Order: sequence, then C-alpha cells, then structure tokens
Amino acid sequence: MILLLAAFVLICGCTGNTGTPSSGNSESGVTATPTGTVEVPTATVAPQVTPAVTAELTASEIADRIKAVMLSIESSAKRCADVVAKNGITGEESLRAIKNCLNDNPGITTITIDDPDLVVVSAEPTEYSYLIGSGAGRQAIDKPTLTKSYVFVEGYRGVSQICPIFADDGKKIGYLEMSYQPRSMIANIVHQLIESTPYNVWVIETDGTSLFDTSSSEIGNNLLTDDLYQDTKLHKFIQTVVKNKEGVGQYTFRDHMTDKVIDKDARWATVDYGGREWRVVLTSPAE
Repeated sequence: MILLLAAFVLICGCTGNTGTPSSGNSESGVTATPTGTVEVPTATVAPQVTPAVTAELTASEIADRIKAVMLSIESSAKRCADVVAKNGITGEESLRAIKNCLNDNPGITTITIDDPDLVVVSAEPTEYSYLIGSGAGRQAIDKPTLTKSYVFVEGYRGVSQICPIFADDGKKIGYLEMSYQPRSMIANIVHQLIESTPYNVWVIETDGTSLFDTSSSEIGNNLLTDDLYQDTKLHKFIQTVVKNKEGVGQYTFRDHMTDKVIDKDARWATVDYGGREWRVVLTSPAE
C-alpha cells in the first residue's frame, strides 16, 4: 500500500561517522565510502554470541522493541478483522472499524480491506480510495504476514502487515492490510536509545535492502549489490550479517568529510516476524 513520508530528524549511522550529519556535498550523496580494511573474525560469528555492545544497550533490545511494535500492530489488525468478519468486508461497521483502527495507530498510514482474491474493497484514509478495485499481486495467506519492503508511489520504502479475516464458520472472507514506513517506526524506537551515546544503528532485510539507518541517505540502498559497498572485505562482512541471525564483527570506512579511515565494532540481532527477518546492527567506534 501507499505511505506518506513521516517527517523526522535522523543522525548519522551505518557507514557514517558517529553524530555527524550526512554531507550533501559528496559525489555519492552519502557521508562515508567503504575501504578495504574490514576485519571479519568468522570464529566470533556464531549463534552463541550475545548481540550486545554494552550492558546499557544491546542489538537484541532494539530488535525486541521493533518486534513489540509489530505485535501491537497485529493485535490492532486482529481486533479490526473481528469486526469485519461479523459485518462483512464492505459493511458500514467494517468501514467504521478501519477508520477507528487508523486513528488508534498514528504510525500507520494506510489500511485496506481486501477480498479473498486480494482486490482492495475499502481503503483509509479516504484519499486512498483510488486503490479500490486494484489488486495486491500477492499470494493468499492464512496467518499474519509481513511483506517484503517495496517502494510506494511517493517514492519511499514501506511494508505491509497483512491479517487474514475469517468468518465464524472458518471461511476466509478477505484480508486486512496495515501499511507503514519502517524508517519512521524504527526511528521512534532508536533515537531515544542512542541519543548522547556513541552508537549508531542500521536495519536491513536479508536481501541487503536498508530499511533504516541513522544516516538517512543510506536508507533504500542495497548493501549487498550497490557499488558503494563492494569493497571485498566489507561485502564479506555484510554477507555474514545477512546469513547469521546474530553475531559480531568489524568494518572500516573512509569519512568524506574528514578523509579519515574509521573502524567500527558491530553486533547484530534479528527481528523475526511474519515470515520475514530484519537484521538490527548496532555499531560503535572500534576500541
């Protein structure tokens, strides 16, 4: 579904220098460029590694908070789906229910009711009524699901959480779809945790797509395929991140603003929800 840009202020992150805003003057449009000095101690990347930088803040804590928001969205979707199941996917009470659900979840930008063929029959807010009659182009599901991120008409990347709607007799009569921008949702969690700390955070899908970075210019990049990240050792580090649910490593980059080579320690954890995995990477200056 389509999302509106939620305004918020971001500070520097994935390959950016700690606390330094992204520079608009660099040719690449990002603050930092990878160099060839990344150390990836493969022996330390193992399931038993605790994904924590310090006792004060851990990658798993951030991942848990992100998942808690997803579960809260799911709970709202299920409550709304129950109303729709009793009143039909086009009933007046059903339309009122999705309006109330939207008002109760300010981070959600679009809610739709889809028929069993995933064709939109209702949409809120009303400015998205043009979606009615369009198809989602997705496979049928029987349990709450998180979509792969995709680019909306506004040009920003978002996701949808989809909840199937079942009638009392167990027949599936449609789907409730709640859409939002991960960057906005994660920012609300991360910024209060890393404010006045040396930490940065980036969140990627397992195909390398950046969903969030405390350097906003990184969001939407693909850390596995984009030229900016093709240094051999950095690429190996990112591959290690996407292949392992948790771990520890280091990477190095050259800051365009200072021309300094900076080493960072990185530890990561995973948000596992709705058939998708997001890697949450917590970084700090290497000691």
